[in-house]
This record gives sequence, C-alpha cells and structure tokens, in this order.
Amino acid sequence: MNSLSTTLRQIGEWWAYTLRCAQSPGCDMFRTWVGLAVFAAVFFIGLPLLLRLVKDLLAEKAERMRLAERARVADAETLSRYRVDTDKLYAGAEQEDVERRIRQALEERKAKDQWQRPGATGGRGETK
Repeated sequence: MNSLSTTLRQIGEWWAYTLRCAQSPGCDMFRTWVGLAVFAAVFFIGLPLLLRLVKDLLAEKAERMRLAERARVADAETLSRYRVDTDKLYAGAEQEDVERRIRQALEERKAKDQWQRPGATGGRGETK
C-alpha cells in the first residue's frame, strides 16, 4: 500500500509540474521531449497493430477470392463427366474422307468469296 501511495503521489507531482510547464515558455525542452515520447509510444504501439490489421484484411480478401474461384471452376468430377473422348470422335474418319471434306470446304469458301466481292463474275445475285 505504501508503494501505491508513493507512485500516485509522484504521478500527481508530475501532473502538477506538466500543468505549470505548459503555461510557461521556459519548458520548451520538456514539451518537446513529452511530444516525442507520445509520438514514439503511438508509433511503436500503433504501427504493429495497424500492420496486423492490414495483414488480417489481406488474408481475408485472399480467402474470399480463393473461395470465389473455387465456386467458379467446376470440380474434377464434373469436368470428367463432360470430357471429350477424342479417340471415339475420329474413330470412323478415314484419310480420303478428310481430304474430300477439306476440298469441299475450300470450294464452298471460294464460291462464297467470289459472290461477296463487288463486280465478281459467277455466283448468286449477279446484276449486269
């Protein structure tokens, strides 16, 4: 109990000194050091708290983005149901058939290009 009363008495004396010093111009050095001490305390206590808060916010944002991406992309089971079996897709196609279809597609495209060019001869929609 004695140490508590001594501590309270010292705090009271410092408070009274601070009030007197705040009003007199001779205590500029005291005010400067008190200001620096307050700034340092706020900086060294507030900065880690602020960094921790930002770190937690960034981690939460990353988690939300991960969950959104996971919800957007189908899972492996769904992908396997819709996967194309390429072996079955071209199983009946023979080389001659492919060549014939390519030639036919090229001829159709050539005929279409001639029809679309102004002043071209042949094809549909001729006007002279």
